[in-house]
Amino acid sequence: MKFETIILGLSLLAICSIFVTYFLKAFYNEKFKRALLFKGLSSLCFVTFGLINLLCTGFSLPKLLVFIGLCFGIMGDEILALCQIYPRHDTVHFIGGGMFFIVGHLLYMVAMLLMKGVSWPTLAISFTVILTLSFLYESKNRFFIAEMKYSLRIYMSVVVLFAAFSVASFAYRPTPDRALLALGGLLFTVSDNLLFAYKYHNSTRFSRNIILHIAYYSAQLLIALSISLI
Repeated sequence: MKFETIILGLSLLAICSIFVTYFLKAFYNEKFKRALLFKGLSSLCFVTFGLINLLCTGFSLPKLLVFIGLCFGIMGDEILALCQIYPRHDTVHFIGGGMFFIVGHLLYMVAMLLMKGVSWPTLAISFTVILTLSFLYESKNRFFIAEMKYSLRIYMSVVVLFAAFSVASFAYRPTPDRALLALGGLLFTVSDNLLFAYKYHNSTRFSRNIILHIAYYSAQLLIALSISLI
């Protein structure tokens, strides 16, 4: 990994941390339009990092697919942020944002297939284990409300599949790029479980919102960094 890439990544991580702090502060104070702005700026950090890595390390189709996946992530982010601004359409925006993330996850998985190497037994085991842990967390927190139960479970299954895919890819060939994708996929799963628990659990704690966004932006930055190594 080039020294310039490390410095750039650390710089964008610092900038992202500042924007996320302002976003969480605005969210906590229920200034949701301001929160929308800073959430977009936070997401722009990992998209920018991905674009620079794509342009500076040589083009390939897997790299391009990962970058496009990041772009779907920022769009999903902004649509999800509309839930607080337009609470009457909360469900529509939540599902709409989730659809963008699903497309992003599918693009990541296609990119890993093109990288030629997935341990299928590891994929099956990882998917089963991660999905079971997610199900146990759901059962403990009881956050899948009736009207969105099946759509949220479908979404979570795709997220878990991406995490399992990334772990299986790393198991087949333990290279740095695959390690970053695997860690990113696992952090995505943690983030989304926390998101559902924060949004739909009866005893919501704002600390959960802070942790889920740390996990989420860490995942996106790791995925963006992987582009430089693919």
